[in-house]
Amino acid sequence: MYGPGYGRGRRRGRGRCMRWIGFIPPTFQFEPVSPLAPPKIISLSLEELEAIRLIDLEHLTQEEAAIRMGVSRKTLWNDLKSAREKLARALINGYAIRIDGGRFALHPSANLDNINEKIREIYKSLPDRNCGACGYGSCIGFARALSQGTASIDACKFLDSTQKEEIRKILEGGDRKW
Repeated sequence: MYGPGYGRGRRRGRGRCMRWIGFIPPTFQFEPVSPLAPPKIISLSLEELEAIRLIDLEHLTQEEAAIRMGVSRKTLWNDLKSAREKLARALINGYAIRIDGGRFALHPSANLDNINEKIREIYKSLPDRNCGACGYGSCIGFARALSQGTASIDACKFLDSTQKEEIRKILEGGDRKW
């Protein structure tokens, strides 16, 4: 006998809502220089990085940062607390930090200057639905996977043939130098 939350592979409670992020870092991994460093890697989501950026770097209040990310203050605080804990653990123990994943959408006023030009061009060709149907949390994550060769163009169900052809040209190098 199955009840709510039992035996169906679902989490209990509400699902995690999508957050707005306004920054994509130019580097996605940081490693200690020491050859004696432990091989453990701490994963920091892009939403956690955004919470740190808004609160600690831009000095926004918790309410202003929550509004900018499109979440409640409690949700923002949970992301911020988790991010600070992960960063402290990585710095104290000498672990590598990888920034990846999450369920987010790029804010309309997001700064895309730090993104690799190839990823930016692919992202502009995508439908910007951030639906996750491709298996990635957002279109920017899918664009990054396409540029690295770890995803197939056919994974996005909302691309028409002209968009697919445009992305193929970008991936092949086309007439531009990446």
